[in-house]
Amino acid sequence: MTNDLIPGSAERDANGHDPCCRNGVAHAPGNAAFCRHHMSRLLHRIGVALPRLLDGQDLIRESRAIEQRCWREFGYEKQPIFDGDLPAFLMVDGDGYPVALSCPADPEELASRLAAVEPSPPPAESCIGTNLDTLARLLNFTPFESQWLRWSYCIRRFGGAILPAIPLRDATHDCNVLALLCEIPVDAVRDAVALRRLHAWGLLDRGDVDGSTPSLLSDCLLATDQFVEWIEQPYASDSELLTALCKAQVSLMASR
Repeated sequence: MTNDLIPGSAERDANGHDPCCRNGVAHAPGNAAFCRHHMSRLLHRIGVALPRLLDGQDLIRESRAIEQRCWREFGYEKQPIFDGDLPAFLMVDGDGYPVALSCPADPEELASRLAAVEPSPPPAESCIGTNLDTLARLLNFTPFESQWLRWSYCIRRFGGAILPAIPLRDATHDCNVLALLCEIPVDAVRDAVALRRLHAWGLLDRGDVDGSTPSLLSDCLLATDQFVEWIEQPYASDSELLTALCKAQVSLMASR
């Protein structure tokens, strides 16, 4: 099995973004692979941790969704159809025979199977990856901040609906969940969240600027449109990239 968990139907997100980066300046060698790789890694980490993040009917629902989304990675010949997935008039095929239904796997078993999937290597070359690495070096990001930004970029590209619905209980739960997904100490996450450097630079959306607690994990993983636009451009030097960052920040502040 390979760790490529992006569904083939995810051609565009609800906002019209092209998640596989095929259009405009984003169409460059390695960029599509970059998006798919890092989105896959996030879905993989969530799938492995899902029994620790949810329980009851919520766990069953989101586990079913991951099993259907990642059916190729689980070695299935075709996407499974579970009871309740289809309306009654679609429960027979073109020949009038009942559609074969599958039984969802136990969530714990599914998580164990995902944990056994070998991670695919990152793309060898990517304009976006190079720009993100340069930005992290210039602004002295922590490893967590770099990962946070990568996943947030991918979520903006693919749309938050691709993630399982992971509710956040309070103002500290988001840090615990992010630490679990990144496999790092929670204090490293809390420090980065408290500093809000990625928000101050206009890289992450300030949806919780009023102090309210994000309701879902996807609310904590959302880059700004301005960031997505300029990080996909090619830059000849560090100074060009920093200039673009400053222009994007000015544009973001003017729009508020």
